[in-house]
Amino acid sequence: MNHNRNHKSLFRWLILIVTTYATLCMLHWPIGFTFFTQLSNLFAAAVAVAQLALDGKCSRRAAQVLHTLKYMSTLSIFVTFLVFLTAIASIDPHGIMAAYLQDHGASLCMHLINPALVTADFFLHDARIPYSRAHIFYGLVPLGVYLIFVLAAGALGLRWPREMGAPYPFLNYLAPAGWFGFRPETFSQTTFGIGVFYAILVMLALCTMLSALQWKLAALRILGSEL
Repeated sequence: MNHNRNHKSLFRWLILIVTTYATLCMLHWPIGFTFFTQLSNLFAAAVAVAQLALDGKCSRRAAQVLHTLKYMSTLSIFVTFLVFLTAIASIDPHGIMAAYLQDHGASLCMHLINPALVTADFFLHDARIPYSRAHIFYGLVPLGVYLIFVLAAGALGLRWPREMGAPYPFLNYLAPAGWFGFRPETFSQTTFGIGVFYAILVMLALCTMLSALQWKLAALRILGSEL
């Protein structure tokens, strides 16, 4: 029992250490904290703090909330890993390695190391908790809130590097494709050449599938532990 508790604590302390280092490295660029990357890492770290402080020491209801937050933060940070790997690092003009090594390795911490730690922690220690099918949709809440926040901020005049209307090229409604257009010839670091509306639909569909997979794998983990 103590060995398992120490094992869980180790993962959560590592998540905190990695997040702290990456956050300190990013303090020189305040607008970076409007990116889903930084917010998902901070979310995962906050859940890790709560688990270190409360796991096994709170009411059943509070424990359920905590496990739901862990489910949500795990999906969020995995989306961070996947989107950066496939859609951001791949178009970096200096190459994928440079994309991961920027800001003294903070990018590597936030886009690879922490997602690996959080995902492993979830499936090793949290996936044994029964999750309802509703958790598939709970997992979409952070992304939905983020999209509302960042698009509202852009509409109110906030601008990101290269005068984009959003932190990411696929959300940049100021690009020629706008909200509903198709301009593949404009593909660059500021736009993917498709309307933001379609990009959001793809993101929500992807996250729904990932959340369903996460729920299914957690259910199989429980089933395996019972056999």
